[in-house]
Amino acid sequence: MIVISPFFDHAPGALANHRRYARMQGYRHVQIDMSHLSGSTHEILWTYKYEALLHELKQAEAGEIVLLLSENAVILGSTPLPTLLDGRDWLLACAESPLPQTDIQMWRNTERVRRKLLKAVTHCRFSVELPADEGGLLCEFEALPSRHKIADACVVVPAAANLESVWATWSTFAVSIRDEKHHRRFREALITHINERTAHGLPLLSFPATPACDAEPHSVYQPGQPIAVVTLYTPNVARYGRIAEANFRRYCELHGYTLYVHREIPSHLNDGNTAGNWLKPALLREYLPHHRWVFWVDADVLFNDMSRNLESIMHGHDALFARDVGTWAFNSGIMGYKRTQQNYDAFQRILDTCAQLQDKSSVYANLGDQYFFIREFEQHASFDATHIASFIDWNTPWTYRRPDSFMVHYIGAWEDHKALLMDYDITQAAME
Repeated sequence: MIVISPFFDHAPGALANHRRYARMQGYRHVQIDMSHLSGSTHEILWTYKYEALLHELKQAEAGEIVLLLSENAVILGSTPLPTLLDGRDWLLACAESPLPQTDIQMWRNTERVRRKLLKAVTHCRFSVELPADEGGLLCEFEALPSRHKIADACVVVPAAANLESVWATWSTFAVSIRDEKHHRRFREALITHINERTAHGLPLLSFPATPACDAEPHSVYQPGQPIAVVTLYTPNVARYGRIAEANFRRYCELHGYTLYVHREIPSHLNDGNTAGNWLKPALLREYLPHHRWVFWVDADVLFNDMSRNLESIMHGHDALFARDVGTWAFNSGIMGYKRTQQNYDAFQRILDTCAQLQDKSSVYANLGDQYFFIREFEQHASFDATHIASFIDWNTPWTYRRPDSFMVHYIGAWEDHKALLMDYDITQAAME
């Protein structure tokens, strides 16, 4: 048996995962480093990949099984290849479309397989029109449907930053990570997590290093300071909320800021039908009179550069915003407000407007709280869009995180994946 890892990207975590499976089963492992071709056209990449597969098959023993794994493949199970390929000459499985995913492929070295693969290879030559999806090259090979099980485990399940984390809860042999180049950091974080939890026999999506948080619905730390940070998370997102809280506490203790933590909807604001994000104007208005500055920080944020203080971004303004990565004027996940009557009154107007809304049951109902913060502050005479900070300065989306990023925001990820990414970045920050 042979495990082949033809990589177009530098992916040490994936390589370690593939080697571990091969070593555990006693299979030979072959790495084919094609990272120098990264960024090349599909014509070049696919041609080399399937020529390399045919090359290895021709050198293999008759009937030998080859497991072909891309850098976007991670093995979770321990099922031997003969069990998976029992009675078959190949095993391809669908994940998210009717076409087979191409990150995990199994082939038996037979004359029939080599001839059919040669036919596929002729469809990815120079000057030949390529299919839109790599799986189209293998359309003549029958593929198992999505969620198909062998030995009580799914053959392949998909993973992406914004997909539900079924890879952690379903019994599965392998995971195919959606090839989103701007989410390359997710791939690295996911595979690192799987490798470490597997090596230590720990459950997936467990974060044993997260410090224990207080159990009360509401806590105040370092009360009475000139600058305060306010956050809220509900029990359903506590997996990442606890990671953020520990990070906020450490940061506020370091700089002498008051920290308000709400671990559920405050009873005096709970109508049973309102998501936590809609409470930002009420809580900001409640705490603003007691501090010179109050910052709202969402619970899917980390202070990445602990040495930098909040004073460094105030720049003489009365309200602080950073540009959104999308088309919004600014992002409401991190905002700072100086104690002024104008800000205090603005919060009340936002509250009055939102009180007329029929649906506030989810983050994005009625365009979300962000729309109403933007609408209110754009009306202020002092508002100047050119003075809004770049998200490179702070409120940096996680896909753009650098070692020197100040505050990193884990927007757009599935809730469990936010925790995974935050845990990964805390570890990275400790090493940088």
